[in-house]
Amino acid sequence: MPEEYLQAAFEIKASCDEISRRILRWHWESKPGGHGFDALLEHVRRRQEESPAYYGHMPDVGRKTSWQQLDTTLCMRVLLDPENDAAQPLDLLGNTVHPGAARRACNAVRTARNEAAHASDRSSGGQAAILFDEAVECVEDAYAGTAFSEKELAKYYQLSREYLRRCGVGGKEPAPPPDIPPAAPEGQGGPAPEVHVYPTGAARQKAAARRKAGGAEPAESPRQGAKPARSPASGKGAGAAARRPAGKGKAGARGSRKREPAGSRAALIAAAAALLIGLAVRAAGMGLLPFL
Repeated sequence: MPEEYLQAAFEIKASCDEISRRILRWHWESKPGGHGFDALLEHVRRRQEESPAYYGHMPDVGRKTSWQQLDTTLCMRVLLDPENDAAQPLDLLGNTVHPGAARRACNAVRTARNEAAHASDRSSGGQAAILFDEAVECVEDAYAGTAFSEKELAKYYQLSREYLRRCGVGGKEPAPPPDIPPAAPEGQGGPAPEVHVYPTGAARQKAAARRKAGGAEPAESPRQGAKPARSPASGKGAGAAARRPAGKGKAGARGSRKREPAGSRAALIAAAAALLIGLAVRAAGMGLLPFL
């Protein structure tokens, strides 16, 4: 059994031949004049006589009886013919909407086919797969919606990815997910669920012991807080306040507030008098007040 890359290279060559036949037939049937296969063979024989250098080293086309027998070499020789010395030039690629894109597509397909035909190792097989992928892109740019439908182009893109993978260029497919064990059917014993047992607190253990012993006193709830005890000082102050007459304290406070303004005025008057006396004595000593 041949190596995987050699088998892929052989299939790339066959795919290029298929694409070449499709392009040539579409151009041939779109041109004016005869569209049959016999008309194509007549055109090739005439061009062999007119340009033997260009059409040399080709197999005898007289043995061809259908489109399926044409390969990329013959198809691209007709499509890329410069026809400089032709008596009746056809210019198949020049009559298209995008002649430049059509010429690039034909050259790309021919290059990929030649690389696949001469592939002898994994490296050359991978190069042929890469060139075929580029050729499919060029064919899409030039012939999408005309010679090839979207479905046909999708098929060639799928083949291109497959060739790249088989030649070790496009990477490996992702590994399938690990097998998940099936769930146990109902009624059959499966693994018991794990139960976590946590130790209880000391208060709960004591309460359980008292309940077993038949104790009447319930356990004290941890949420119930102890009542704060009154301090002796607070109690004594409260008793003194209760024994003190209600009006006496308030009247004394009002009396003290009334006496404070009278004392303040007397002190101010005494200070002012002392200041005046001092000034008068000093003025008399200086002779400013002769009557003293």
